[in-house]
Amino acid sequence: MEKLLAKKGIEFLSYTDEEGSQISYAFTNNMLKQGIIVVLSEWQYDPEEEDEESEESEETVEINADEQDWEEEDGEAAPEALFETTVSVISTKGGISHEFGIYADDRAVVPPIYLYRVILDLVEIITGNDADSLPEVLESVSTTVSSSEDYAEDPETRNQMNIMIKDHLEKAASLLAER
Repeated sequence: MEKLLAKKGIEFLSYTDEEGSQISYAFTNNMLKQGIIVVLSEWQYDPEEEDEESEESEETVEINADEQDWEEEDGEAAPEALFETTVSVISTKGGISHEFGIYADDRAVVPPIYLYRVILDLVEIITGNDADSLPEVLESVSTTVSSSEDYAEDPETRNQMNIMIKDHLEKAASLLAER
């Protein structure tokens, strides 16, 4: 996909994070300068792994309970692993960060052409709109939207979101610089 996007003037840079997730960033140089990138995240979760943190353990119990129901209803074994692929747009401007959730899929293999098309369309939407109307346009094609403004009453969460967005933008810039 990297070569196909490059033909359209779009950088596509990937790395594997400390949790084993494949994270990819798609952007034009102008998008990166403006603090806007497309993020593709692909990860696999093994529901049989025991989590050390209690919150993650609670999620595992819920997942395992769902799997048990699935096994009883269908008479088939629960899946050995769970998968998730997401595409989002993140941006920051004037101290306000946004994350627009665009696409989520739980299949083990998502056809690359789907992801290519989603990424290509998003870059076209971003580059084809002015900065003032872009949040509204992205919201209209999103399934979820988060903004640091949503957490005005919770400064810690707002700060965490701003740091997460900043970290993604810095990682995309560092991957580009390493090329």
